[in-house]
Amino acid sequence: MKPIRLLAFPLLLVAVLSSCVISVGDSSVLNFLSVHDGSVSVHARSGPDATITAAGDLTIDGKPVATTTEQQALLKQYYDQALAIRAEGVTTGVAAASLAHKAVSNVATGLAHGNSDSIGPRIEAEAKTVKAQAMKVCDAVAELRTTQDALVASLPAFKPYALIDANQAADCRSE
Repeated sequence: MKPIRLLAFPLLLVAVLSSCVISVGDSSVLNFLSVHDGSVSVHARSGPDATITAAGDLTIDGKPVATTTEQQALLKQYYDQALAIRAEGVTTGVAAASLAHKAVSNVATGLAHGNSDSIGPRIEAEAKTVKAQAMKVCDAVAELRTTQDALVASLPAFKPYALIDANQAADCRSE
């Protein structure tokens, strides 16, 4: 019975961490942000999409929006942070998958050699690394929210695209 519990722990951890990477609070970061063709699209709950380029150009419903130098800098920052969330999410997903693979291998090896007592501590140590990586996603979400709020204050046209609320970074960390 003990080996089954040891195998269940890393698989449960992978499921929990994956949900943090993919879903943050009630909204999924990946659900309203998409990256394609060198731009970030932000999908409003209702209404047309907004697109932000690496240069900080903003279009809403395909129409360019006039911005100041300050607003353009914030849009560039938003773009960079959205890409950071994507990169951290991919890195965390790969680390979680690797952990699951190692857990299965360690359980099989431990059982084959009659050394099941050492499996848990090894997996738990690696799980801490994966959890720390997942927290980077949460940090990136918090940074994106700060930029999002600065954009809304500076550029009212961006308000429908401010979809990260005050609780989401904290929710990410608690999940």
